[in-house]
Amino acid sequence: MWLRFYIDCRCSKAMNFNEWKFVDVYKEKINEEFYDPINRVESLRANGEGMLFDSVSRIMRAVSVVEKTSGDIFRVESLKLRGEMALSKEEMCIISAVTINYVEFERGMVLFKVNPYVRAFYECYRSIKPSCPQRVEGSELPECFRGLNRFVAAVREQISSGAFKREMSAYMRAANKNYSGLLDYIDALFARYSRLLVLRVDFSYGKGKLEIEDYSRPGDRLDALRIVAERIVRHRIELIDYLKNKCSELGMVGYVWKLEYGREKGHHYHMMFFLDGAKVRQDIVIAKRIGEHWNNVITQGKGVYYNCNGNKDRYRHCGVGMISYNETEKLSSLKEKAAIYLTKADRYVSACMPDNKRTFGKGNSPKVSERSVGRPRTH
Repeated sequence: MWLRFYIDCRCSKAMNFNEWKFVDVYKEKINEEFYDPINRVESLRANGEGMLFDSVSRIMRAVSVVEKTSGDIFRVESLKLRGEMALSKEEMCIISAVTINYVEFERGMVLFKVNPYVRAFYECYRSIKPSCPQRVEGSELPECFRGLNRFVAAVREQISSGAFKREMSAYMRAANKNYSGLLDYIDALFARYSRLLVLRVDFSYGKGKLEIEDYSRPGDRLDALRIVAERIVRHRIELIDYLKNKCSELGMVGYVWKLEYGREKGHHYHMMFFLDGAKVRQDIVIAKRIGEHWNNVITQGKGVYYNCNGNKDRYRHCGVGMISYNETEKLSSLKEKAAIYLTKADRYVSACMPDNKRTFGKGNSPKVSERSVGRPRTH
């Protein structure tokens, strides 16, 4: 039985951001890969606030401090003569989260769904509006500290409630469901086909083609998101329909897709395609063909794609290319690396789509009775 990862949110252990498994996947996704089809140039852009990474990381570290401590965190002892302060690591951690640009954060929350810890912290901030001790007069520091302690107490009360723990447990079950389902799907495909040619292609749009960041008011962003959502969903359906019904020679037997949002790339799909390895080879050529169809036909020149198969050497654990059912190392890379990349960042942040539109999907698993005829497998 393949290993599944779960977090029991009823336990008392704090969910420190640095201790969460798969945080590296979240860090990886803020780096956006691009391919310029005109100049044929690839580039990688890092954005510290991509997928709300900086804000979420600061809040999660602060939440960890709140969970691991009791009573007041901000103490009078931190106030020195002449108004100088000697703040503890815990106090600085809370202040770091309090001084986030929450106006920009609110705009981001139109485009992203954050985990319940982050939302609880944000709601308490909106309710109490604690001040930063580094931005008030010396005479105001005692009251500032009292306000921060009230804020910490409010966060602690909310995240220790039974309702919150039930919400967090449900959230984590949903975040794990996609990964667990994807592993079952991969197992079902290899039970049917002894060899699969695995492609990974990222599909996006040219800068400024589907722009939402230009809208500053959350309401305007939401209206723009509804218009964009209808278009990108239609494009994904058209692409998969093309591969399933008009490209039988490619032998596509499965697929998985994940919709995400990046500040530079806007909305984009991470897609994985599974082709019958007994019928096709040349994964780089096929992935390029699919990408060009996205660029030129599906999006009518507005699209951009990135062929991950064409850059296998840059992946330490390559989970794409030709994989046989008995190649343990390649299967491990596919299931423990590539599959995690598609699903696990949802533990922190996921793209938010209006009207409960999905951000993850996959094909139907083949029936076990459909296994192809051939030489019996050796185990």
